[in-house]
Amino acid sequence: MKNKNNYKVDGRFWFTNNGKYFAGSGRIELLKNIKETGSISKAAKAMGMSYKAAWDSVDVMNKITGASLVSRVSGGKNGGGSVLTEEGIKFVEQYEKYERLFEEFLLLMDENNDIDHIKSGLLLKSSADNCFSGRVASISEGAVNAMVEIAVASFTIYAAVSKTSLEKMELKIGDSVDVLIKSSDMILSMDDSINLSCRNSFTGMVSAVKNGAVNSEVYINLEENYKLCVMVTNDSVKSLNITYGTNLKAYYNASSALLIKRI
Repeated sequence: MKNKNNYKVDGRFWFTNNGKYFAGSGRIELLKNIKETGSISKAAKAMGMSYKAAWDSVDVMNKITGASLVSRVSGGKNGGGSVLTEEGIKFVEQYEKYERLFEEFLLLMDENNDIDHIKSGLLLKSSADNCFSGRVASISEGAVNAMVEIAVASFTIYAAVSKTSLEKMELKIGDSVDVLIKSSDMILSMDDSINLSCRNSFTGMVSAVKNGAVNSEVYINLEENYKLCVMVTNDSVKSLNITYGTNLKAYYNASSALLIKRI
């Protein structure tokens, strides 16, 4: 019996300038240690670096950012030292924000085997066809998954996420999030009385139908100027007689929604 490979998506994050790396986790840690110890030499010692290597790192970051990230302090009872400037503090905070977003994206890829689903979600986000922005209204945790309720304008969207994702994202009530929904994950119906296991539904009027060789994209106008793109077969368009002005209901499972926390 073959052993199952436990592959995991991983990566590292840097700031670059003209293709050259100048700030990664190591140099950001150096800046943090300078802030904590008040000394470049003490910060270097804590990281197992030479003073020259530490100072060269700070000098590179200063030159590339065009700001003084570290300032020398002379005199005093401790004989002076070095401190992070306001620009240095902001630089560290900016890096940490990007790093958290990068880690969330790695987690998204690691926990979703359907790469095309992720790509589709990102493309929909850029086109805003199936991207909804809102705030977390409630979080109901189960044994394995959590149900997140998102308030979007005058309607509500439910997204099911793993408890691991919930913890990694540090998601809490009031957070701003984007909800991405793949167009092919939805079901269209003209019957309001239909009973489905889907937690979510949208109601709106068809604004356009774009036919392809096999499938069609149905665009639906929702409340608050939101639009929805649903992909269905051409046969479904004919059987439901979907045309401009048709009132439809779109259903989808909470597990089909991808959440991105806005920082």
